[in-house]
Amino acid sequence: MLQYLIKITDNTFIPIIIVALLGAVISKLNASNSKKIALTGLILGFIAALVYAILKRNTGFAVREFYDLGVIIPWTIIAIPLLISIWMLKTFPNTFWKAVFILLATVSFGLVVAQCLPNLMLYPFEFAVGMDSIFNNDFLFKWVGYLFALVVILLIGLFIYWICARLSDKFVCCIAALALAIFTIENAINILQILIVRRFISPQAWMMDLVIFVLGHVNFFIFIFMVIVLFLAIVLYVKSKTTSLVGSNPAKIRKMKAQLRSDRRTSLLVIAGVAITAYTVTRARYIFEKGVELTPAEPITPNADGLIVIPLEKINDGNLHRYGFEASDGTVVRFIIIKKSENAYGVGLDACDICGATGYYQRGNQVVCILCDVVMNIATIGFPGGCNPVPLKFEIIDGNMVIRPAHLEAEKNRFK
Repeated sequence: MLQYLIKITDNTFIPIIIVALLGAVISKLNASNSKKIALTGLILGFIAALVYAILKRNTGFAVREFYDLGVIIPWTIIAIPLLISIWMLKTFPNTFWKAVFILLATVSFGLVVAQCLPNLMLYPFEFAVGMDSIFNNDFLFKWVGYLFALVVILLIGLFIYWICARLSDKFVCCIAALALAIFTIENAINILQILIVRRFISPQAWMMDLVIFVLGHVNFFIFIFMVIVLFLAIVLYVKSKTTSLVGSNPAKIRKMKAQLRSDRRTSLLVIAGVAITAYTVTRARYIFEKGVELTPAEPITPNADGLIVIPLEKINDGNLHRYGFEASDGTVVRFIIIKKSENAYGVGLDACDICGATGYYQRGNQVVCILCDVVMNIATIGFPGGCNPVPLKFEIIDGNMVIRPAHLEAEKNRFK
């Protein structure tokens, strides 16, 4: 339950805020057919996400990094024009800038939805992995966590939209611009990470430091958006408490009082939603991940022929096996082995290009990165890319796995 409560929150909290803020700005324009045009973007984004999810589920050529680049790069391209259009709306709210903003916001809707929905569509297919039957508590709890998180996130988005409707146009435009700028920075870092992992660029030290910082502080951007949401809720709450009820019409005053009570309830509900989100990404994540420690690496040394030889019978149980080889300078180079199928083995360093030598552990039938909690597709272990272990060359000879120490020596710097 906690696993998917956390995953849904990680994937959707920020996108739903972006969609809600953009939708609120559009609603304030009072332009004809603007909402229908914006809805087109949401539908196109949904279709793109659905097509990718189907391909990912049923084929082997749908690569998430390339799909993400196809979605995130266009976002970074339109981000500056989008921010300019919001600023111009705030300064010169004429028909031209309204049309420009609606067009860019429609494209933005599609890109945000296309970016966050594929995981939501694919998660339910993981629920029964490793289970003999779906009729058990574990399967039920996964669905409960999944649906509960979706409901909370959708309600937060809806309440943010309502809050913005009650605040001034210029204030909402400023908050939306701030949120879009931060979201663009997050996406730019994601692009950098993908380019490094796919070896499209040669990473500089500052690039690695930046990416590792973000991976090591997975809640960093979520906390920033929590502050934005809380600020909106507090502003509306204070406004509802300080608004003067002046007028000679008792009916109008009663209506204003009812609206102000509704504003306070909405603000408190948003604060409650943020509290649930904060608990999910902090305490719930800690509870889910606590106790995760790397099992000690089994020491291994070369034989008389200078080769590392591991009998296959020791690694044929389908479990993750971790070994440690002491390099010439005393550095212990860890590597992992897992049997993937009848005649295939996944062999790699206990490290990846992004998360470093933090290592991997086994959770049920899954292999998971201990730093970023990314679940490995066991079939891809031994291949480069993503958060996969750095591949390690090996040979199968006479019922043994043979690894040459030189290949481990070459990677010792990763473990210093």
